Amino acid sequence: MFATNSKSSYAHSAFGLKLATINLFNFIEPPGAFYEFSNIYGEDQWRQKRAWLNRYIGSYQPDIIAFQEVFSASALKALLEPLGYRFFTVVDEPEPLEEYIYKSPVVCLASRYPILSALPLRADPDVSTRIGIQQDFEYSRLPLFATLELPSLGQTDIYVVHLKSKRPIMEETSDESESIKLAQSMQAEMTGSWASAIQRGSEACHLMNSIIERRSHTNNPAIVMGDFNDDLRSEVLHAFHVSGLRSITDDMAEMPLSHYQLHDSWELYVKNIGEAGLERPATHYFHSKGSVLDYILLSNEFNSADPASLAEVGNFHCEDSHLVNPKFDQDTYSSDHAIVSITISLRQ
Repeated sequence: MFATNSKSSYAHSAFGLKLATINLFNFIEPPGAFYEFSNIYGEDQWRQKRAWLNRYIGSYQPDIIAFQEVFSASALKALLEPLGYRFFTVVDEPEPLEEYIYKSPVVCLASRYPILSALPLRADPDVSTRIGIQQDFEYSRLPLFATLELPSLGQTDIYVVHLKSKRPIMEETSDESESIKLAQSMQAEMTGSWASAIQRGSEACHLMNSIIERRSHTNNPAIVMGDFNDDLRSEVLHAFHVSGLRSITDDMAEMPLSHYQLHDSWELYVKNIGEAGLERPATHYFHSKGSVLDYILLSNEFNSADPASLAEVGNFHCEDSHLVNPKFDQDTYSSDHAIVSITISLRQ
């Protein structure tokens, strides 16, 4: 059971299946560099980054881990294998800028249980047309779609995502161009921020479309883990809230609407323990302001209020000590995100 000495650690039920999502914040093995040549870890820095991850895994022992911001997938796999993660998958590669310098980190999935299949999740051109964007639209980072064989649950579909950040999409300007005036700078940031929101919202719509399509053909439980780069309640991520669709009724298909709903694991946990006023810990800080960007979403099989449920969220933990109370010799090269983990327990 998770420790309870942290303000962001909550315990309720016995040991079960543990899931975690971790943004590793530029996980790249030297001599590789992220984005610029100067961004190369020294050997001590690289050792400290790996040691931080080792300590977390040693303390909390998640069974399945979704990773984001990975440049060196082979190094991550080598680190995890001795820790009991026999199964590891990645479906994309970072993009080289020049020798040893890379951009576009990828997502990965590690598991103590068999990964039966793993595929990149591509955008559907027909969906792009329906939502009014270019047919050649693609995710900023390819999501990973895997099916695992899990104890008691059987085949379970897991999606690992890292949606587009809020960083404005800006046009590159030549160094020889004139200085941008204030009005132009304001316009560039305003339009760039909205472009990022359109990208992120479109990714959410494509992702949910794929999940609904899969759920229409299978009874596999579904789990979505990753960095959403936005508040789940925002209009930009509205696609994840199928219960809010006004034209849908329960008598329209053999499957009830609840079959297609995804639930925030935090909300399921709070309802399960009957603590409505519990404060949710932030997973990211910007200028000391906290926000929740990292989520684990679950299908109705994990909603104890649903008659079809098989399991429930018995434990929730947000590992944020490296953000709110960092130790210089341990946390300097950790991550700029907290780690979100849950324990799923079978219903009695």
